[in-house]
Amino acid sequence: MKPRPRNRYRNSLGLPTITAILIVVASLALVGLGIVVSKNRVRAIGEDQRKVEAEMRLLNAEILAMNNRIETMLTRDRVQPRLTNAGTLLRPITKHGILLLKPLPEQPAKAVAPAADPSVAQNTPKAP
Repeated sequence: MKPRPRNRYRNSLGLPTITAILIVVASLALVGLGIVVSKNRVRAIGEDQRKVEAEMRLLNAEILAMNNRIETMLTRDRVQPRLTNAGTLLRPITKHGILLLKPLPEQPAKAVAPAADPSVAQNTPKAP
């Protein structure tokens, strides 16, 4: 009997070539995955930033409303009754309640004292 013909390995690609192709494909897949993850991360950061900016706009509007409310609460018409109810002795200023004072007459200039030596400590107070 004749021995059977053996099947010979007919693949023209060798093990080193297949390994090199697998390494290149895996590298390209990892680069693609990295790009996708990076874009998703940037998009998520952008969404967070938009949320923070929207919240800041709302808070700025609230601050402006509060400042307007404070200004209206501190007007004279609203503060005066509160101070009166609190028992303070404040009264509105009228023209008759203002005292006008005459300016003081100028005093003659005093004689200038001789300049003291700056190297010696001075204990006496200077006259105004």
